Amino acid sequence: GDVESIASKNPKELTALLEQISGSDELKREYEKCEEDKARAEEQSALAYQKKRTIVMERKQKKEQKEEAEKHLRLQEQLKSLKQEHFLWQLYNIEKDVAKTTKELETEVKSREDVIKDLEKFEREAGKKKKEQSKYSKEITHLEKRIAERSNKLDRNQPELLKLKEEMSRINSKTRKLQKELDRKREEKRKHDRDIEELKNGIQDLTAKLEELHVKGCEGGEKLKLDDNELREYFRVKEDAGMKTGKLRDEKEVLDRQQHADIEAQKNLEENLQQLKNRERELDSQHEQMRTRLKRISDASAKHKADLEDLKNQLRAMQEKHRNDRSKYENLRKRLNETEDQLRELKADRYENERDARLSQAVETLKRLFQGVHGRMTDLCRPTQKKYNLAVTVAMGKFMDAVVVEDENTGKECIKYLKEQRLPPQTFIPLQSIRVKPIIERLRTLGGTAKLVFDVIQYPFLKLVSLRTHSASETSINTFDPILEKAILFAVGNTLVCDDLAEAKVLSWSGERFKVVTVDGILLTKSGTMTGGTSGGMEARSKQWDDKKIEGIQKLKEQLELELEELGSIREMQVKESEASGKISGLEKKIQYADIEKRSIEDKLGNLWQEKKNIEEEINRINPELQKLKSAVDRRSVHINKLEKRINEIVDHIYKDFSRSVGVANIREYEENQLKAAQDMAEERLSLSSQLSKLKYQLEYEQNRDMGSRIKELESSISALKNDLVQVKEREDQAKSTAEDATVEINRYKEEVQEWKTKLEECEKEMQEWKNQTSKATTGISKINRQISSKETQIDQLKSRMQEIVDMCELEHISLPKLDPMETESSTAGPVFDFSQLNRSLLQDKRPAEREKLEADFKQKMDALISEIERTAPNLRALGQYEALKEKERAVTEEFEAARKEEKDKTDKFNSVKEERYRLFMDAFNHISNNIDKIYKQLTKSSTHPLGGTAYLNLENEDDPFLHGIKYTAMPPTKRFRDMEQLSGGEKTVAALALLFSIHSYRPSPFFILDEVDAALDNLNVAKVAGFIRSKSCEGARGNQDAEGGNGFQSIVISLKDSFYDKAEALVGVYRDSERGCSRTMTFDLTKYRES
Repeated sequence: GDVESIASKNPKELTALLEQISGSDELKREYEKCEEDKARAEEQSALAYQKKRTIVMERKQKKEQKEEAEKHLRLQEQLKSLKQEHFLWQLYNIEKDVAKTTKELETEVKSREDVIKDLEKFEREAGKKKKEQSKYSKEITHLEKRIAERSNKLDRNQPELLKLKEEMSRINSKTRKLQKELDRKREEKRKHDRDIEELKNGIQDLTAKLEELHVKGCEGGEKLKLDDNELREYFRVKEDAGMKTGKLRDEKEVLDRQQHADIEAQKNLEENLQQLKNRERELDSQHEQMRTRLKRISDASAKHKADLEDLKNQLRAMQEKHRNDRSKYENLRKRLNETEDQLRELKADRYENERDARLSQAVETLKRLFQGVHGRMTDLCRPTQKKYNLAVTVAMGKFMDAVVVEDENTGKECIKYLKEQRLPPQTFIPLQSIRVKPIIERLRTLGGTAKLVFDVIQYPFLKLVSLRTHSASETSINTFDPILEKAILFAVGNTLVCDDLAEAKVLSWSGERFKVVTVDGILLTKSGTMTGGTSGGMEARSKQWDDKKIEGIQKLKEQLELELEELGSIREMQVKESEASGKISGLEKKIQYADIEKRSIEDKLGNLWQEKKNIEEEINRINPELQKLKSAVDRRSVHINKLEKRINEIVDHIYKDFSRSVGVANIREYEENQLKAAQDMAEERLSLSSQLSKLKYQLEYEQNRDMGSRIKELESSISALKNDLVQVKEREDQAKSTAEDATVEINRYKEEVQEWKTKLEECEKEMQEWKNQTSKATTGISKINRQISSKETQIDQLKSRMQEIVDMCELEHISLPKLDPMETESSTAGPVFDFSQLNRSLLQDKRPAEREKLEADFKQKMDALISEIERTAPNLRALGQYEALKEKERAVTEEFEAARKEEKDKTDKFNSVKEERYRLFMDAFNHISNNIDKIYKQLTKSSTHPLGGTAYLNLENEDDPFLHGIKYTAMPPTKRFRDMEQLSGGEKTVAALALLFSIHSYRPSPFFILDEVDAALDNLNVAKVAGFIRSKSCEGARGNQDAEGGNGFQSIVISLKDSFYDKAEALVGVYRDSERGCSRTMTFDLTKYRES
């Protein structure tokens, strides 16, 4: 197994084995140490090189910085010289401007005194006209009071006139209605008279017809003439026929009587039924007319009731509105008077200056264009009392006219807009960005007159006016909107206000110090400075609070006047109320008359319905009777016809011979015709008699009807109504006369009022002219004051600018040339500058445009120098740092050379050790690699394979072979290339032995000890190995060089196979000695038995 493991070693293990055999491993530690020293020296050399490179680059950079710093100092000197010239030129112009402005200021002061004298004169004239105006106003008020009294009287008379008109309208309507009825009754009477005359004429006609019928009956007799025998025969035959048909004739006669009675009853029923139906149709027509009339009356009544309800509601609303308007009128008039008094107290005829107007207009525009603009501080808040106006103005300072906005972006947008529109600049307070210190609560309890300025400011101004005008007393509001409270607190902070200066000094300068302002406008700061005195600018700014109040009150006055105008005339409302009352009275009477007529029609409808019901019951009763009679008459007619036919047959048979004898075809038919003619005449007579009786009855009825009483009654009613109408007209004329008198008086008073108003208007025009002149004078004074203030401000600004220039020169260490004030005899305080050093062109008088051009030239030159200085960005310390870097560079260069030398020494030593190790290793490798294939062939060749196998060694890295592995490859005969691990145990053993024998051939040892190396070999390979060992270790071969390479060697072999150890020269056996209890050996020399 140990032998096989030699062949199975990995490349690294083979390399280690070869290093051990070659002796190169003795140089391994020295090699590694030299390699480490070389790497360390290379690192030190690289660091030294990098350090040297850095120092060289830094030196170059410092050199550039040194040159830039020198250039920077030169430019600064040029800039300082230019600034000195510029400041001196500015001071020269300022002194000239101050002298010029002072002269203009003196001129404006004199002009203001002249205008003040004119103003006093205008005010005296305006006062005189105001007294005249008051006198005219009293007269007008007195006359308007009289007009109101007459108007009230006229208004009270108006409802009476309306009632009288309504009464006349009702009487006329009733008269027309009665007249129509009278005309209708008269027409009915005339028709009644005509009907009576027609009835009389009808009776006369019927009487004449009856007489004619009687005469006709008398003239008509028996046309057939018979002698006595024929008569006897006729009577005999007739008697015989009567006897034979007597029973039938009796029966027929009974039936005829019954039939006649039923026919008469039927006719009567039909006539009654027809009359009932006609009456029913008449009732339906009347009922429909009544229903239509009732519907028309109901609709009219409902419309009248709805109109009445609307009018009542309107009247109640008008009355309520009248009361409210009267109360509102009195309240508005009272508030308007109070407002006018307040305006007079605040001298509301003042006008805001042009700058404030532009600022206000600009702020309104910003509020309209940008969301989040709240307004100016003066618009959003005001002092609680007028005495704090100046104190709050001083406390707020520059923030008094500031505009409160929601955030910083809104402020930027507003500033951009102001620039684009070329509007005056504004200060903006962004609520979300400002930082506010909280109120110190103990400052509210200091005592005395001290208060926080924050507590004497109220918000908002317009809300205050609303509270003042809608309630009897003014209420103080000290609570703020949280957002606005932040802005006000930012503007005034914890500043205190008190009444006098002594208290302010105690608060500001004793103990803990506070910022205090007095009501006179004196400001004491924590640092101990005190600002005060007469300041027209501050006082003028403090009056802005009153200006805002005046503006609010003027707006309120306009609103009140507009509300008074919207209320309209009280008298017109009273007239409308009277008209509505008159209409309500007329509608109530119409509704009353409609209700009466409605009840009458409903009663008539009830009667008609009852009558119609009775008629329907009668018709329902008659119809069955009539049908019954008709059926009975029809049946009886059939029976009578049958009887008559039988009788006629019997009579015709009996009369047959007699008729032939008298020359008549049928005597019966002849008699019947004669009888029928007589019956027709009788029926006609009966009909005429019936008609005559009816006409007589109707004539009697018509003559008994009373047609004149209703006409007389109507004529009496119409006469009474006409009398009532005359009385109402008299009352109306009297009321109209009273109203006309009142109207005449009102017109007369109005004319007088108009005359007084004309005088008042003339007075107001004159007063307005004086006021206009006063206003112009006031405006002129304000303008002059603004100009004076502007001049003073301009002088202050010029002096302030001069001081700023001096301070700036001190700050920038620029020395300006000065003169001794004693030598110049200057009256102005402060230093006197020597302008003689300026260029002559700069000392000449310049127009503003030329000044601006010169200023621009200075600025351009300075900007160019500043821009060039800023571009240089010098490092002034580079001047001293450059030399130090040069010394440092020399030291680093020496250090780098030493490191390079040490690196070269270490590298040379390492290379020599590496070369020696490589030589030893490669000597051993080359020898073993050259011999291993020969030995392997000797171990594997046979008679069948005379060439044997192949074995060789490969280096993984030929440059540094001892640092990498060696690959051992063995290919037994007849087998292709395989990895060592894939060979069998015997093949591995042979390969291992070939490697061992090759290594041994490089540096032979005194002898070999082989311990059962044949364990994995078959007999053939055992013989090959034994033969090889024998060939190398037999006597005579050990001392000589082997012909195939290598030296012979001695070997001691331990083996259990006789095919192996029988090839040896001597044997040593080991056995156990039982007697002694130990191992014993014995030897056997085989040389004696070697074959020759």
